[in-house]
This record gives sequence, C-alpha cells and structure tokens, in this order.
Amino acid sequence: MEKDVVCGMTVDPKTAAGKSEYKGKTYYFCSKVCKASFDKNPEKYVSAQPSEHAHH
Repeated sequence: MEKDVVCGMTVDPKTAAGKSEYKGKTYYFCSKVCKASFDKNPEKYVSAQPSEHAHH
C-alpha cells in the first residue's frame, strides 16, 4: 500500500486512480483530483512530507 501525498489516504497501487513519476519515485493517488493537484506543483507535496500531517 502507498500513501496519497495530497490527501493522506492509503492507496493500493493496483487500483489507484492515477500515478505520477517525480524525481525517480512513483506516487499513487486516490482520485484524479489529487493527481492533478500533485502534477501542478509536485514540490509542494514532496517537500511537505512527512510533517504536513504529522501534527494531527
């Protein structure tokens, strides 16, 4: 299982709604909306890890 870096959901790579390659890593997404958000500005989500949701 992988984590959708946009919303934090757990995603099964086999059934993911989308995936993107960035800096040699594959990211999987729960929806096309999350994939589109990532594709617009991947650095925002990659650099935000893992602290963005860590305080919850």
